[in-house]
Amino acid sequence: MSTPEITGKTLFSKGWKWFVGVGVLTFILGLGAVYLPILAGVTITTLVGGIFLFSGLVQAYHSFKISGWKPKLWYALSALLYIIGGAFILFEPLKGLVTLTTLMVLVMIFNGVTRIIFGLSNRSTNGSQWLALSGLISVGIGVYFFTQLGVPEFSLSLLGIFVGVSMVIEGISFIFLGLQMKKAAN
Repeated sequence: MSTPEITGKTLFSKGWKWFVGVGVLTFILGLGAVYLPILAGVTITTLVGGIFLFSGLVQAYHSFKISGWKPKLWYALSALLYIIGGAFILFEPLKGLVTLTTLMVLVMIFNGVTRIIFGLSNRSTNGSQWLALSGLISVGIGVYFFTQLGVPEFSLSLLGIFVGVSMVIEGISFIFLGLQMKKAAN
């Protein structure tokens, strides 16, 4: 009995619906996150807190199987930090949300600085000025966001809005990719 031959055209003709479906779902969830940014931010924060707590508990359990007191001590200390961090986020979700938002803004600034440095140090490369410019814009927006973190409405909404906008763009991308797959299959 022979197996059916799978071609790129076959994959495109069957897979495009999934891309469009996932795209529509992601787009709708993104709109929901933009419309309810604090709820989205708290949801994200709760997931992160749960992951930290679970990781800490797994590490704590695993630390009992490690031989030698130095590695065991470092592993147990790391587990304790994960457990404390996860519990803090779960028991104080709004404070955890502000903490994650602050970290996101700091990463945005750092990422912008690295793009500026890379763009300026590679001036002979085509397009390096655009990389440096995008880094400058990221730093500027990041610094502005950082100055606004003291405003509760802003600091509680920013993470949810960022994730929501990202999901909307990703949803649109998946929809267009699925439609292109459908076109290629025909």
